[in-house]
Amino acid sequence: MTAYAPAPTDSSAHPLGWFAGLDGLRAIAAFLIVFHHAGFSSGLTFRSDLGGLLLTRMDIGVSIFFVLSGFLLYRPFVTAQFEGRPAPATSPFWIRRLVRIYPGYWVALVIQLALGVVTVLGVVGFLASFGLVHVYHPSRAISGLTQSWSLATELGFYLVLPWVAASARRFSEGRSINRQAQRLLGVCVALALGSVVFRLLAAEVSPYSNNSWGNASRLWVTSYFDVFAAGMALAIVSAWADHRRLVRDYMANVARRVWLWYASAVVLFWFVSTQLGLERGLFLASPRLELARQTIYLLVGVALVLPIVFGPHDRSLILKTLSTPVLSYLGLVSYGIYLWHQAFLSWTHDLFGWGDFEGDFIVLVIVGSLGSVAAAAASHRLVEAPLTAMVKAQLAARRSKVDV
Repeated sequence: MTAYAPAPTDSSAHPLGWFAGLDGLRAIAAFLIVFHHAGFSSGLTFRSDLGGLLLTRMDIGVSIFFVLSGFLLYRPFVTAQFEGRPAPATSPFWIRRLVRIYPGYWVALVIQLALGVVTVLGVVGFLASFGLVHVYHPSRAISGLTQSWSLATELGFYLVLPWVAASARRFSEGRSINRQAQRLLGVCVALALGSVVFRLLAAEVSPYSNNSWGNASRLWVTSYFDVFAAGMALAIVSAWADHRRLVRDYMANVARRVWLWYASAVVLFWFVSTQLGLERGLFLASPRLELARQTIYLLVGVALVLPIVFGPHDRSLILKTLSTPVLSYLGLVSYGIYLWHQAFLSWTHDLFGWGDFEGDFIVLVIVGSLGSVAAAAASHRLVEAPLTAMVKAQLAARRSKVDV
């Protein structure tokens, strides 16, 4: 399975260019998903030894996207707290996030349904997929656009984040910034531990099987709060570094060997792919092994994001590469790549007459990549960017009237 988190566009947040390289990392994560699904649909995931193991674990985009969301979306809240300003308003935050997700998704869902690329289970199934609440029913959890379960998980995070941020602020406010940061980090640890407990209890009550509640509950935000919390912790340390030079210098020293962080991510990816004995494809291992997998995914996500936030962009070839215009643009339109790549893989199968788990992996990757990039560019220009700009302007106008 794969996941995707659309790039935040909150006006209260720093633009992505301020952390040069995050869009490039988002692009790489999106293409990991393309490779993951191409390996599955071609059958290479099951036929190849090392290659199949690596392709199966390229759903690691889950951690990368969710860590990015935790970092980018929580940072404005913690920055406002450290600066003594009110937190970002909840309603505008929700409006921006919903507009960022739903329109592009609705267009992709309706077109792919009309062309027979995806299916839903009746009218109720369509409404569930349309509203991105299908993950809360075991038999519909991966219906419609199968990869869209992660959007439902993201929506859960968007819904609870303002409340989590407000509770964390009440728990830590009124102290020095150092004490506030330490308490906020403690909240992240509590969220991660709560997520682990939830997953283990859910699997104990309803063991993993087709159409079980325990299986479906793995896709809920409560099962991924450890990954989101990792990104939130990076946001706390980043905002803390803005106010304390000692923290800033320490994190700069920690992140200065960018190559070592990325090499560590590669080693962790190899380890989780080849050494845990995990199942391939959609098959699940034991709950504890699945939990170990997600924890390692989380660590890989942190290892990739941390150097971008704190590392030396002027001296690192890796960070300079992630900031190149091509990768930055692909990251900007990566939401459309996520929405459309499965359709192009399916159409390629139809074009060549390949059956399930058949076909040429390289051809699927090329067509899936080029086709989804073209569709993504059109979606971004015609749907996502205009609506995002319109909502941003309306919210700004509303704020201006309130200020007057």
